[in-house]
Amino acid sequence: MNSEMYKEKTMAFFEAMNAKNFDTVKDDMHEDISFDFPGTKLLEGQRRVLLFLTALTRKYNDLTFTVSEIIVENNVVFAVWTNKGTAADGSEYKNSGVTLIRFRGDKIEFLSDYFKDTSFTQN
Repeated sequence: MNSEMYKEKTMAFFEAMNAKNFDTVKDDMHEDISFDFPGTKLLEGQRRVLLFLTALTRKYNDLTFTVSEIIVENNVVFAVWTNKGTAADGSEYKNSGVTLIRFRGDKIEFLSDYFKDTSFTQN
């Protein structure tokens, strides 16, 4: 895999987050993917990660990620982003952070999020 392909797959992941539709990136996730998300135990397995992402995005009426930078080093991608939207209760939400994405071949095998405001993980 080359760095351009990793960038394309990373952007596709964030487009799926924005659309709240993970069918488009399911095939890009390894069956034994792991996701380290603040406030949760390590999520393991494609099905569990997809269920979590679906539940997470349902907490928002709308949520839009804007990726400002993608850094690729070997098979690891760092995506720098901001997001904003409206929570299900009508409150405004915004955050910024970095998502680490590690690939095995052409599939995502590990995700980890690091973001500024973690208060929503306490709910």
